[in-house]
Amino acid sequence: MKFIKNVLLTFSVQLTAVILGIIISVILARTLGPEKVGIYSIIILIFTLLSTFGNLGIAISNTYYGVKKKYTWSEIASNSLISAFLLGTIILAALLLFYYFNPSLFENLDPNLLLIASITIPFILLMLYFQNILLGQNRIEEYNFTNITQSIIYLSLIVILILVVHGDLWAVIVSWTVSYVAASIIPVIMVYRSTKFKLHFNLNLFSKSVKFGLQSYLGNVIQFFNYRIDMFLIEVLLNFTSVGYYSISVGLAESLWYLPSAVGTMVFARTPGLSEEERNKSTPRVCRNTLFVTIILAIILFFTGKYIILILFGLQYLPALTPLWALIPGIIALSICKVLSNEITGRGKPLIITYASVISLIVNIPLNIIFIPQMGITGSALASSISYTAATLIVLAKFLKISKNTISETLIIKKQDIKLYNEFLLKIREVVQVRFKKIISKY
Repeated sequence: MKFIKNVLLTFSVQLTAVILGIIISVILARTLGPEKVGIYSIIILIFTLLSTFGNLGIAISNTYYGVKKKYTWSEIASNSLISAFLLGTIILAALLLFYYFNPSLFENLDPNLLLIASITIPFILLMLYFQNILLGQNRIEEYNFTNITQSIIYLSLIVILILVVHGDLWAVIVSWTVSYVAASIIPVIMVYRSTKFKLHFNLNLFSKSVKFGLQSYLGNVIQFFNYRIDMFLIEVLLNFTSVGYYSISVGLAESLWYLPSAVGTMVFARTPGLSEEERNKSTPRVCRNTLFVTIILAIILFFTGKYIILILFGLQYLPALTPLWALIPGIIALSICKVLSNEITGRGKPLIITYASVISLIVNIPLNIIFIPQMGITGSALASSISYTAATLIVLAKFLKISKNTISETLIIKKQDIKLYNEFLLKIREVVQVRFKKIISKY
């Protein structure tokens, strides 16, 4: 029941994040237009990728070593604070140096916008590191709260700078940068309240964190790059306007990820503390039910996607519909991968995920290069779906081998699972009643 409660709480917060993200996307789409939305998407993508690259897997190591009690939370927190700014500064310096010698690489982007956005790098790392400390400490409510603070701050700033002051693309980038700087402070404060720490750098902890983290680090970087390489290739082979259309397709399709991501996060947080027997018994049940719900949501999105695009973004963004349809099968496949990859990482075997990510990327890039000239952004979506499915098949095969479970046990819904939905609905009612009582008590 506690696992269901945590998943429900995490999913509800991520659902809130989806709603906030859609509101932000609608404002940007209707005020900037497809071309500037494409430029914005590429800029944000560059620095999100750099932050993922600079993580070095320390975020995952924070949760893993904390739960295993191999180091104290104070040591982990202190190292995280120092590491975030140390690594962030190195990445920022390397980027500026790279830009100085290769300015033509970003010739279509305003260097001032790139400079403003680059400030976020150490703060994104800081946020990731301390969020994973909260996750490892099983402070799920606080962990979830930090997941939406950046979106709330970002939306507030956009409303002020875009809708009130009538700002343009620069205002959007400034809003995004300030939102990360402000939001990153919150998890640090939350951790410090219960885990007092002094600035002391434990080189042994850093070394072990990087050593363990690197096993999943490359996989995470490659996986993220695999998710976003299509946008880079669309910009190179087509134009920024096509990127703008495709970003809408991706945003809507990835809304289906939030439930699997919420489940996967909770699976990762609890797996290191479970016995082998408990893992092998519980994970298939979690996976097959997550897949079942994702398929239902995907069917709904398939039939309502056209109307969502027309109502929220307008007729000019209708070219995003066909790519959305092409992405949906791959997103469904990834719902399996997101659960099982987190479980495998929680077992201390993150290299498996790295191998799967590498194969997926090897499949993705050539298919994009072949399909985009022939089918445009729909070809890119199709290539992504195929690559996602390839990664999922590898992770699924490895999980079945490790856990000695069958495909049927892992993917096919069972009669006894109906009880899970009854529990889930009861938990929803319980949470809603508690929240409602709290609101009423204030008045």
